[in-house]
Amino acid sequence: MCCDCCGVTQQKVWVFGFGTLFAVSGLLSIIWWPTFIDNMIMESLPLTPTSKTYDKWIELPIPVYMRMFLWNWTNAEDVQLRGAKPNFKQCGPYVYREERMKMDVEWHANKTVTFKPRRTWFWEEELSGGTQEDMLTLPHLPSIAASVSMRNSPKVIKFFFNNELNNNGGALYVTHSAREWLFEGFYDEFLHYAMTLNNPLAPPIETDQFAWFLNRNGSKEFEGAFTVHTGVGDIKEMGEIKFWNGNNHTGWYDGECGRLNGSTTDLFVPDEPIEKPLTIFIADTCRIINLEPTGKSYEIEGIKGWLYEITPHTFDNGQRNEHMKCYCTAERQAANDCPASGATDLAPCGEGVPMYLSADHFMYADDSYASTITGTEPNYERDNFYIIMERKMGVPLKVNAAVMVSLFIEADEDIDILKGLPSFYAPMFTSANQAVISKELASELKLALSLPAIGRWTGVGLLCVGLIIIVMGIVLTIKRKWRGQAAADRAAL
Repeated sequence: MCCDCCGVTQQKVWVFGFGTLFAVSGLLSIIWWPTFIDNMIMESLPLTPTSKTYDKWIELPIPVYMRMFLWNWTNAEDVQLRGAKPNFKQCGPYVYREERMKMDVEWHANKTVTFKPRRTWFWEEELSGGTQEDMLTLPHLPSIAASVSMRNSPKVIKFFFNNELNNNGGALYVTHSAREWLFEGFYDEFLHYAMTLNNPLAPPIETDQFAWFLNRNGSKEFEGAFTVHTGVGDIKEMGEIKFWNGNNHTGWYDGECGRLNGSTTDLFVPDEPIEKPLTIFIADTCRIINLEPTGKSYEIEGIKGWLYEITPHTFDNGQRNEHMKCYCTAERQAANDCPASGATDLAPCGEGVPMYLSADHFMYADDSYASTITGTEPNYERDNFYIIMERKMGVPLKVNAAVMVSLFIEADEDIDILKGLPSFYAPMFTSANQAVISKELASELKLALSLPAIGRWTGVGLLCVGLIIIVMGIVLTIKRKWRGQAAADRAAL
């Protein structure tokens, strides 16, 4: 058990000393190490210019793909001429790889940071279900928006407006390529005409080009400036939106429906209860969206995550949940004209244009939306808006942020392009941002999540080794089998 120069007493000191050291170290590791590591990890998470979180925050390290679907109006002429029921076909996806970068970053003394998100999109032909040259027919939004703004005007004014609309490019629908509809844009005669009017009562028209994402690719100005908490001093505030363009309320919807809160999806509060919903704010949706916990877990790249998704209550207007009634404007509430459940009226943030935000294919929406047209086929697996979240570190493992924007079109007998039409909700486009955690980031996350267990099992090992050594020492003492024990006994006798 020991070198020949050691006496029996020295051997006992070494053996029982080491055994006790290992056992105590192991016990302390089991009790103290997980908490110590958790604290160390949580202390390293807040966002600072030198933290490990910063590099992953300033430029998203995983690929994001924006899958755009355009809804082709297949029988637009029949609808306009004969009042046929509108039919739409979802075309695409037109897939673009998205790179995200934070610009104009400014740190504040109150532990917040302000930034402007810049998104740059790159065409991914191999992942797409169509080409950018696909010719698609959609409602002519500028003409319809202008017509809606004139709906309650005196007939004399509408008469002159109708003439100007007919003589300057006004139309119920137009046909252009997917490339033009999405990013490139196309010259619009009616927009050009509207630019020349300089009407102080109408919103300013800055360009005679139209596209859903016109001048947005690579722009840092489009989404505005966000101010979020860094988590320094209070990890439970990490990533929480404090201001958007200097305000803590959107102003579009009353009360809580317009209050800014939740995450921009770049940072989430770590170590939150699994049953707590996720709240996110996406500027394009004009509102916060709550994703409810389902209790279902999935394993992504070897990491356990929990599913959070939209529900029939997400785009409610007070019919299912009284607290959601503030998404119906005061004017519509007074007229008892709130939208049916399942779609949010975007008119407050869209200069009065009657566009609506919903789940794709009107999933979860009242039948009064989809029943006005043909061509929608809701599918939960395909159309669900969800995030699979690892809650300990607050890292999304998989995301499918899918929403659809539609336009409400109704007849107006004083305006030729709307005369004799049925009232219907025309789906315009569906945007589905998708991302899955990369293998490299998953490896880092797994290591961080495993450190407490590694320390715990190391402690168990040390404790076992220590106890084995102590037991061996006790056995040798009882049986008097230490090296030199016999000689020591004879000398004592």
